[in-house]
Amino acid sequence: MVAVVADSAANIPEPVARELRIGLVPMYLRFGDEVYRDGADLTPADFYDRLVRDRVLASTSTPSPGDFLEAYRATGDTEVVCVTVASMMSAVHQEATLGAERFDGRVEIVDSKSASMAEGFVAMEAARLASNGASLERVAARAREIAGRTTLLATVDTFEFLRRSGRVTKLQAYAATMLDIKPVFRFHGGEVSPVARPRTRSRAVRRVVDDTLAEIAGRRAHVAVIHAAASDDAASVMDRVAAGADVVERAIVAVTPVIGAHTGPGLVGTAFYCDEPENGSGA
Repeated sequence: MVAVVADSAANIPEPVARELRIGLVPMYLRFGDEVYRDGADLTPADFYDRLVRDRVLASTSTPSPGDFLEAYRATGDTEVVCVTVASMMSAVHQEATLGAERFDGRVEIVDSKSASMAEGFVAMEAARLASNGASLERVAARAREIAGRTTLLATVDTFEFLRRSGRVTKLQAYAATMLDIKPVFRFHGGEVSPVARPRTRSRAVRRVVDDTLAEIAGRRAHVAVIHAAASDDAASVMDRVAAGADVVERAIVAVTPVIGAHTGPGLVGTAFYCDEPENGSGA
């Protein structure tokens, strides 16, 4: 049977990862001289408490090739599909590839072209197909297909953390002219693009909902609402999307600290893809 592995930036809920037999490779989070494994050593609540209360700047780093090699071996299988966070945002894809070169078996590395549950959906769909006995080639092809159809729409409460991360230069120019804004952005096909820059959070959240429904456009949709210490907003977004769309799979997911380190608390957004082939909406 083909095994599926993903990095922790995929934000796959632990019960789902266990049910689908998805191996998760932790990324690393650094507070000063302290290093934590993402999703394993520090809860989101503790992380945001330190980030805000202590005003400690957190940084992140990728798993090593050895970490990925260990994860491949831990599956007990000789054929593995590994789904990674977008290669344009991180060196994870490269590290996973180097680990695969040392594995005594076959590994297909799939660039999810996104992050959080937009990456998670890619791994989950691959694992479902693998559980039905599909070949390595078919599982990898399905993962790449879903990667091309997932979209992430989100807003952050402050641009400061994204600015510090230095990974969204296109958004920096867009947001730099206004101090008090709640930028809305879209992540699709490996590209982050600005959507809007409303001045109030309520308008930003409404834009996320409206654009999500517009892109789904009446199709059957798999939707996750992601958030960073914003569970009430996340629940509201899910209710509004579910009321306006045919949602066949849903989840509300608190992003792991390695995502929150780049967005700060207050992130809320949607990650989704549709069952039907694309019809020009870009979903």
